[in-house]
Amino acid sequence: MRVLHKSFGDFGTNCYIVTKNGSSLVIDPGDGAKEWVLQHATNLKAILCTHGHFDHIFDAGELKNELKIPVYINKFDAFMCENDIFGYMKSVFKPDVLVNNDENFQIDDFCIKFHHFPGHTPGCSMIEIDDVMFSGDFLFKGSIGRWDFPFSDKNEMLKSLEKCKLIEGDFTLYPGHGESSMLKSEQDNINYWIGIVKNS
Repeated sequence: MRVLHKSFGDFGTNCYIVTKNGSSLVIDPGDGAKEWVLQHATNLKAILCTHGHFDHIFDAGELKNELKIPVYINKFDAFMCENDIFGYMKSVFKPDVLVNNDENFQIDDFCIKFHHFPGHTPGCSMIEIDDVMFSGDFLFKGSIGRWDFPFSDKNEMLKSLEKCKLIEGDFTLYPGHGESSMLKSEQDNINYWIGIVKNS
């Protein structure tokens, strides 16, 4: 499996193209990602969104309409695709697959699991594909997602951090912003972040 990534937009949002056996998926196509995706993706099958913030879904609607491919997002963040709640979207769109919490999918040769970690947003998820975890804005290298935005939830973030400690096996971690890491390395810091969130 090959993973390409590039950062887009004012917030440096990472977009990922995952290719395996001649088919591709795109994860979090942000502002300006469309042309790069069209140039580098082979036989694109689906758009996967870690959560509904505009900087992660900005070009998802255009890619969906141009290529006639489905958008997957946790059901609790679908409202952010359908409504421009922050006033930044170029166009709104209706996602095709509303993911239930911790649901598995098979798309061609890709085995995919959405791990639901609410707190940053109601539907915030990490997406597992093989030995890789696309962590969106839940978990970063040396940090975690914010829990003070509209529709964020401090208590849900605390539950999600506790849940994340229980994931077994190591994964390469590809976050929504910044550099990659390893899941085990970030799990070592979770108790520290739980303390930070509790005291906020």
